[in-house]
Amino acid sequence: MARRHLLGLALAFVLGVHPALALDAVGDGAGRTSPPQLAQKPPAAPAAPKIDPAMREAGARMAGDFRLTSADGTRACAFTLKPDASGSALAVDFDKEACAVIGFSGQVSAWLPDPSGSIRLLNAQGRTVAEFTEGAGGSYEALKEGDGVYFLTNPSVADATEVNVEEVVGDWDLSRTAGAPVCRWTLQNVPAGKGEGRVVSVAAGCDSSMLRFAPVAWDIEGGNILVRGVASGAVIRFARQEDGSWARTPERGRPLLMTRP
Repeated sequence: MARRHLLGLALAFVLGVHPALALDAVGDGAGRTSPPQLAQKPPAAPAAPKIDPAMREAGARMAGDFRLTSADGTRACAFTLKPDASGSALAVDFDKEACAVIGFSGQVSAWLPDPSGSIRLLNAQGRTVAEFTEGAGGSYEALKEGDGVYFLTNPSVADATEVNVEEVVGDWDLSRTAGAPVCRWTLQNVPAGKGEGRVVSVAAGCDSSMLRFAPVAWDIEGGNILVRGVASGAVIRFARQEDGSWARTPERGRPLLMTRP
């Protein structure tokens, strides 16, 4: 028995296995032996998902510092789309506390450019939290059902297309189709009070939808004209067009144009 034990220890040293396994390999004293059981290596961890090279290249062209805002401009925070890989997507960087005013931002952990040219903000599981489609003036817009419209604007692009107050002050016709005005209002260079921008006055004869909106103030933000209605949160955003007119953005199936009389 002692001889069997010594043989087992020697075999353990040669094979690099536990002595008890080597002892079984020598035999059980009755001439029977069993093959040594070598330690099993744990299965290799699956490779981390990687972003598609073409997608990463497209993301590098779109990445940069943005400003995430609600449609009325009352809620906003800095938001950076980074070109660095984050699993199978790209990384984002933003102050979660500062962006807490925009509820869905807390779900965002990455982003991806879409082949259509839009920007998709993703959660930790890779599902889309919000998709921003390209709008006018270098901005992107997203409609969150039951929440409202939000914008991603590149500040450097917005600064390059910034609008001067003097060039938009005065009378404007509003129409659903070009050449068929339904209302006229005047953007005045007069403070509206309470930090709400400047006064907008409406001429007689406006259609019922504009009367319900009841515009009371206007302002400029990110190269767009924002007109606020009397109801809390009511706002229409206009983006400048190539022909010098202005169009509601997002259109949402019912265009509204703003042109000089």
